[in-house]
Amino acid sequence: MIKSNLLSLFVIALFAAIASTASAQVIVDNDGGAPGYTEVGGWTTSGSAGYNGGTYRFANMGDAATATWTADLAEAGDYEVFVWYVPGSNRATSAKYDLSTSSGTQNAYISQVTGGYTWDSLGTFHFNAGSNTVTLDVAGSTGGSVAIADAVRFGGDTQTECTIGTPDEVAPGVFHTEYTCPGPLVAHVLEFDLEDPAYTIEMGFAQGKRNYGTSRQTVTSIIDHYDSSGHNVVGAINCAFFSYDSIWLLGGLGSKGDIIGFPDGNETYVLQESGESWMDRGIPGATAGVRFQDSFEMSLNTFNYTCGSNTLSLYTRVWGTSTAMTTETTELVVNDVNFPIRANKDVVGTITAINTGAASINTTIPSDGFVIRACPGAEATLLSHAAVGDQITVRVVLQPDHLNNAQLISGGNGYLVQDGEPYPNLALWGDFGSARHPRTVLAWNGTKHYFVTFDGRQPSYSIGANFGEMADFLISELDAEFAVNFDGGGSTTMVVNDAVANCPSDSADPPCTGTQRAVGNALMLVQRTADSDFPFADDLTAAGRTLSWDDKFSMNPVEAFSPTSPDGDGYVMTVLNPYGGFETASTGSPGDTNYTVSADFYCEYRSDVAADGYELVGLFARDNGNAAFDSTSYGGGNCYAITHNSQDGRIRAGKYVDGVFTDFVATPIYDTTTAWHSFKIFCYGTTIKFFIDDQEIVSATDASHADGRMGVAYHEYFTNDANAHGARVDNVHAFSWDFDYDNDGDVDNMDLAAFAYCMNGPENVFPPTHFCTEMDGDGDLDIDLNDFSVFQYVYTGSN
Repeated sequence: MIKSNLLSLFVIALFAAIASTASAQVIVDNDGGAPGYTEVGGWTTSGSAGYNGGTYRFANMGDAATATWTADLAEAGDYEVFVWYVPGSNRATSAKYDLSTSSGTQNAYISQVTGGYTWDSLGTFHFNAGSNTVTLDVAGSTGGSVAIADAVRFGGDTQTECTIGTPDEVAPGVFHTEYTCPGPLVAHVLEFDLEDPAYTIEMGFAQGKRNYGTSRQTVTSIIDHYDSSGHNVVGAINCAFFSYDSIWLLGGLGSKGDIIGFPDGNETYVLQESGESWMDRGIPGATAGVRFQDSFEMSLNTFNYTCGSNTLSLYTRVWGTSTAMTTETTELVVNDVNFPIRANKDVVGTITAINTGAASINTTIPSDGFVIRACPGAEATLLSHAAVGDQITVRVVLQPDHLNNAQLISGGNGYLVQDGEPYPNLALWGDFGSARHPRTVLAWNGTKHYFVTFDGRQPSYSIGANFGEMADFLISELDAEFAVNFDGGGSTTMVVNDAVANCPSDSADPPCTGTQRAVGNALMLVQRTADSDFPFADDLTAAGRTLSWDDKFSMNPVEAFSPTSPDGDGYVMTVLNPYGGFETASTGSPGDTNYTVSADFYCEYRSDVAADGYELVGLFARDNGNAAFDSTSYGGGNCYAITHNSQDGRIRAGKYVDGVFTDFVATPIYDTTTAWHSFKIFCYGTTIKFFIDDQEIVSATDASHADGRMGVAYHEYFTNDANAHGARVDNVHAFSWDFDYDNDGDVDNMDLAAFAYCMNGPENVFPPTHFCTEMDGDGDLDIDLNDFSVFQYVYTGSN
């Protein structure tokens, strides 16, 4: 009985050993030749790249051709068998493989039309130790016109998933992680959340300017031009494909809301002001023009780039401090420009100089404007329509409308992931996408963004990735919904907190001893000062606008208007889109959270034109960056707002979410007079209060919008656009406070004691730098009962 049990245990162990999956991995590639790879019949070498950047072979369907891969397996066991091929529409739809298993020849079939660019499994089979074969039988295959023979892999490491290193928090909420995957393949991931207004992505250039000439720089050196106090570059990756002998960079360029260069037919990545990302292929070409004060228009051919004959080119400070041009021509120097230069916006400035002859050489570019330079042949036309003191308008037309919200525009080459799936046609990029190389990627999903680098060209460390393998990694490991490929190869670099995080491939022998390649530009994760320095105000006087206003579509001018607003001087800002629809002018910072904003609006009751439509004026707060007010386009309006409707005089106070309004006012309020009114919105935490003429009309508890900019808005809904008057706005004021004097995270009895110490009534005004002004709730530089009423809103009583 004992012997019988021992024998049973031995048999069970033996069968368990036989049934176990072998861990050894053997790869046989056609490029290795005999004895590992042999052929019978007519085979041809493709001119395209195959596995690991090598070649592959093909034979015509119906030929009596075979390709055999022979592996010497060290031990018997179960091996999963994989094939590597380049897919295509003319490939075999059912390629037949014969496998010499321990139980005899077994067959497996796979379509070579789809899949590919990675290891595709034929299944798991049991092989004896020693010589074993896989044979592609072309005559037994069906469909298509050719069969592909490239590489076969027997088994592999039992590791089928990536080993994930310990995430390193390199800045608050920003994590760097190293992944080691089968292949071998090493990936570096920098993870961050752009819903946090403290972070954004900006573009940096070699030498700190678009006009870097042939003097490219490493990513580390590029960062040095942009890293500063309040503008900390946490991490960066190389970006666009570039030319070695010019300043050419692939695709669109834009940063900090300004268009720098026009998109092309490749992939275009767009980071919107709200922190959301968007991407598409083949964005229609931009059309740009210059409109002179006499209404004459000329095409604007290039932005921050060299120009050809009989054209115009525009240069901003992104190009450099001067044009660096050495030939004489005609130039317009334009100041007082309402930056940023966004798509589908009238960008307006004033001509302050017209340079000709020697004066047009190496012209200084104004910090608040640009230079328009006539390329050979366009000088006379430019001179005949321009005069010093004239206003000039630049407009770049680009679709779709998301581009108007662009904080960043960057060109790529290779759409990897779309809607959480590998891009449906990865074969579109041919050899470029099928070969394994070092790669640089930007990916994102609904909550996170990722800078990703895949190291390569270092066989014992990391061999690189192709498009299919990158898509698999990004989806399975990062849950990416979208991803775009940037320049790779020797350019692939990730820098984290001033240190190179990955292993660049140039001169990397042995692995991880390589050097950074000099590149043209980089994408930088920037940690910035995200909130405003309160208080601030713009009384919109005859002298013009004093705040840094961001106009959505047009320059919103300060002009004379009667009747005069309370405390006004007879001048107002008129907010109006000359092309119809809505317009906004916003100010502040994306991280502004607890503040009060107020403005005076001329509210018109216009029953005389109500049959034709109406116009809406409004004040908004905590806008997500789209500045879209009540529009469902342009990313949709997302903010708190108080509005007045000219058709029925109704005043609403509530929130927009994706352009859909929720009114917090339970009983509708109507004002059927035409008069100036003061609008005010108070935001502290989730407490949102709305005021008309300093009278509170509604208070709400709402968490829809945590932070964001403030502004004034207008939307006209007339059939006849001539009925549009625009919003007349005056006396825009904003202030904030810090009642949490002891910085313990709440407003409690300790803070009440500090408030009581500072409270001295309206007759005593503190200097702006006095510490008590941090508790100035209404921005009048004294601490009085008005401020105490604000203090009460946020007082918790906790200790």
